[in-house]
Amino acid sequence: MEVGPINSFDGFPDWYKDENGLRLQLNVNPTDPFSGITTADLPDSSQPVSFPNNYPEEAFYQLVESEMLTGTGERARLVLALEAAFVNEIPRAGEQIVFGRVRIRVAGLQPNAEYVVTHPYGVDSFIAEPDGEGFGEINFTEDIGGLNGGDFDLALNSRVHPFLQWDPSVAPAAPEGYIGNPAVLHPIVGSLFIDRFGQPQNYFRIEGPGIGIGSPDRSTTPGIDGDNCIETVSFTVIGKISTISGVDVSRATYTQIESLGGFIDVFATSDDSAQTINVTGTGIDPTLLEGSVGQYFARILFTGARPPNTITVTNVSDVPNSIKELVPVDFITASATYDTNTKVLTIVANSSDSIGAPILSISDFGLGDIIIPSDGISTTSLTFAPAIVTINSTAGGKSSISVTVTGSPNVPIPVTANAGEDETVIFDSTVMLDGTKSTGVITSYNWTQLSGTPITLTGNNTATPTFIAPNSTSTLVFELTVDGEGGPSTATVSISVIEFTPIPIANAGPDQTVQQGSFVTLSGSATGIVTTYQWEQISGSPVQLTNANMPSASFSFPPLDETLSFQLTVRGPGGTSSDVVDITSLSESLTVTRAEFRTSDAEWRISGTSNVLVTEANISIYIGNDLGGPLLSEVSVDALGEWEYRAKGSDIPPDGTRAISIQSSSGGTLINVPLNIRS
Repeated sequence: MEVGPINSFDGFPDWYKDENGLRLQLNVNPTDPFSGITTADLPDSSQPVSFPNNYPEEAFYQLVESEMLTGTGERARLVLALEAAFVNEIPRAGEQIVFGRVRIRVAGLQPNAEYVVTHPYGVDSFIAEPDGEGFGEINFTEDIGGLNGGDFDLALNSRVHPFLQWDPSVAPAAPEGYIGNPAVLHPIVGSLFIDRFGQPQNYFRIEGPGIGIGSPDRSTTPGIDGDNCIETVSFTVIGKISTISGVDVSRATYTQIESLGGFIDVFATSDDSAQTINVTGTGIDPTLLEGSVGQYFARILFTGARPPNTITVTNVSDVPNSIKELVPVDFITASATYDTNTKVLTIVANSSDSIGAPILSISDFGLGDIIIPSDGISTTSLTFAPAIVTINSTAGGKSSISVTVTGSPNVPIPVTANAGEDETVIFDSTVMLDGTKSTGVITSYNWTQLSGTPITLTGNNTATPTFIAPNSTSTLVFELTVDGEGGPSTATVSISVIEFTPIPIANAGPDQTVQQGSFVTLSGSATGIVTTYQWEQISGSPVQLTNANMPSASFSFPPLDETLSFQLTVRGPGGTSSDVVDITSLSESLTVTRAEFRTSDAEWRISGTSNVLVTEANISIYIGNDLGGPLLSEVSVDALGEWEYRAKGSDIPPDGTRAISIQSSSGGTLINVPLNIRS
């Protein structure tokens, strides 16, 4: 797969090309019956398409869909798309995204049973999730591509390739210039996958218990049990074959060394087929760019005191022509060096405009803009070396360069002794001292006893020497000396020796039932002599524990309907023990306080409440009497537990059920909520 140049009209790529050389372009023409776009998709249906004010929220390079019915009469739907959309679902410059989508939605299945879905872009297995009404469902969407605006090449990582198109051996043929007709069901070709029968996967098939019984799409393929399989070879297809190669201009920089003229260097890219690309502008002669395999270049003479304000680069091979207008800027040559001995960053920079003498400045390493003197040499004292510096010119040029580092290496961290935590042990026990937490480049360890009943250390020149505790009550003090870079360094540790004591018994506290999103305190305790407490989560969605090494720890319960388990382990001279506590969330309680649609201005007004008081909780609103209908919107629960959706001029109307269904990310659902439809 390849992605083409950016279109100057809407900021999306001119085309995507698959491994078969098929190029598809975006089609947002509402008068084209094969585009999948209608005037209802535009904010103003009476006006032509414009960007961004009168542009659809989504469009497609390819959209392939197929539907079947299960044996229970429910819909099974497959969507395979290369989709153009926007970060916040509103057309805005800089928020254009493209992603490959594989969506599979099936209702009316046996809950908790396995189903295998075969389609042109692979094979996916699912366990049908219970839908709360005695059936199971599959609700799967895989979107791969850019999420933050731009990054159009990320869509190349999706499964949506090569492009699918109508099977040319089956009449009728696809409309000229298109890969299919979205109004007509038709067999397709294009899948690279071969199934177990040696056939290309140019079909939509679902295999699982009982899905074919009573279905009009029951499989008749030899070797398949039709009771447990439905399949179809009928698809709707949207896709327009690209008639343009487009043009991108990666650089247009000028050089001026005389008062009455200079040069403009233009670097452009297009498709790897032969293209005719020219550049025009005030003060320059129309000039063809030279090049091949998608790369084009020209050096153009301009006359006059300054270069032209704009130049136009045109791919005249395209019908209609692809055009890019841009401002020539100066070209910056620069180097950057940081000396670790002097702590000085030196930058040498020059502009290709020696007549206009634009001002150069440095940015991007936290000190604000720094003006480079007229001699082109800047020196700045810094305690650190930036990896990259960016140089800007008042003539529009910009250059980001890596910094070369010279000088001596940094001094290693000096050694620091750490003799471990003070301990309490019992008579005649084997005790190990712990110096492993000492830091730095250590060349030697040395332990000595400073006070207490004398003992014999084994391995006193290692990080972890041992000894036998004396048979008498005493406090032993040891000193650790470590040597190495920046050393020596010393630390001490105290070991208290007592008579035998029983194993401490941990108590993690009673099980709790709490509200989702609430602050939870784990109240632990223990009987006997305890030297350390340690809490650990052993099941459930991970949370961040505070004071995990104290008797009482705390955390915030996630906005989920589940049980979290925690283990408290206590340690003392007599040994260790553990106890477990379960924290279970209350099930979410959802209400809908208003559900209304006004036909006069296509306005939705839906509101409600949740007892999950966290802003992370999201409410999904679906059209219809179950959760398998179209998604109307997603809204957040506020800090008071309230949520609301209100929108005028909606492109999504109610359906015949005159109902909506609600699902919360915190587990709550409301099915078949009556919808009040008003004029």
